Parts: sequence; C-alpha cells; structure tokens
Amino acid sequence: MARKTLTIDSFPDGAFRHLDADAIVCIDVMLSTTTLVTAVTQGRRAFVAATEGAARSRATSLPGACLMGTAGGGRPPGFALVDSPTALLREPATRPLVLWSPPGTELIANASRCRNVLVASFRNLTATARRLADQHDVALLGAGCREEFSCEDQMAAAWLGLRLTREGFEPGDRRTTALIQRWGGIEPGLAGWGNSAEALRRAGADEDLDFVLSHVDDVALACEYRSGEVVGAAGRWADPAEATEAAFAEGGRAR
Repeated sequence: MARKTLTIDSFPDGAFRHLDADAIVCIDVMLSTTTLVTAVTQGRRAFVAATEGAARSRATSLPGACLMGTAGGGRPPGFALVDSPTALLREPATRPLVLWSPPGTELIANASRCRNVLVASFRNLTATARRLADQHDVALLGAGCREEFSCEDQMAAAWLGLRLTREGFEPGDRRTTALIQRWGGIEPGLAGWGNSAEALRRAGADEDLDFVLSHVDDVALACEYRSGEVVGAAGRWADPAEATEAAFAEGGRAR
C-alpha cells in the first residue's frame, strides 16, 4: 500500500512548493475561507479573484454580483462589502459572491495549478478530511497574517492533520508533527487571543470574530476550487485538465 503523507506549510508563496501534491487545502480562517465556505453552504455561487482588477471584471460579468474584499484592513473603493461571512449572510443567496481578500485569495490563486484544491475553515474540517481520505500526498496551507503563520490557521491545519492521521496519513516532516502535537487539541476559543482576532476587533468586526469562534465543524461539506469558483465537492475529483485558473487569464500572477 502506498504511503500517505501530509505536510503543513504557510503563506501564499508556499503553494508553489506543493503544486505536485495530490491535493492542496487552502486555509484563511479570518476571514476569506470562512466567507467562501459560508457562501457555498448557502447555495451561493462563490468566485475567487487573484487581483483587485480581476475582481471588478468578474463582478461586472455577473448580474447582481456581491463584490466583497479587503485591502489594508478595509473595504477597497467601489467594493460593496468588506470580507465578512456575517455580512454575506444578510445578502440574498441568489447574488453571486466575488471575493478578493489577500492573503487568502492569493493563496488559492497560487495553488490553482495543483490537480486538486480544497478550501477549508473551522466550519468544514471533518468533511474536508473525508474528502482527502483516498489521496496520498496532501499539503495543508495557512495563508497567515502580516507575514506570520497565524494561530487560527495553525489550529485548523493541525485539527485537519489530526483527522487525516486517523485516515492513515503520516506527517511528511518534523515540523508537521510538531504543529499537530502543539495545536491539534487546542480549544477554538484560544484563536480569539491571536493577532488576527485583535485586528478584527480593531476594525469593529466583533460579529465576524464571534461567528468564526462559534462555528466549528458545523458544515458537512467539502469545498473545491475549480476554474475560479469554489463549489461543493462533487462525486469525483476534477480532471487535472479542468484545474485551470481563470484569474491568471484575468491578470493573476503566474510562475
């Protein structure tokens, strides 16, 4: 039987180290992947933009689109809403989401050339682990915050890694082993003490922080990223030829 390994890594550029993996999981708990998982749970179409310009272009092509994003901690000019899962819940689910919110959306765009890309937050960890169970080489990537591997992303990656070890996976390096041992049993509420949580409080986004901390493993749905859109996991993995990045064609960064 082939060995099954998992590796925990960080930051958008970290995706380029794992493009040959069977699957990459992108994690940005505060807030972009929480917003995207929430959108898919609503039955809402959810698009990821690699750049601010790509987001505007995509929103123009989608009637009634909800253009949402964060730049420098605030809402970019002309965007309807700042990145916020709770604000999204107040919008009609018929409105497609277009999200540009680095570093999370940057991580997803960078990972797009991997054959399979998943999007995870605190909300869908068990469902994501189940989706990965038949893979052999998996990378769990946290977007980080201000060039720091944020504690909430470490927690989500470690919790997901712990679930994968129960599916027969082994840590691919000592750092991954240490991260799972350190964060795998941590209570979600402790994420409220991290730098990302403090940044949300300063921005007056206490409602979003409370939402993140109180919605843990409440969604039984894995989310895949395909051709610029995040969708609920279908019955089969995408064909590698389908795993193209629409955002690159719209001005995203390619390497």
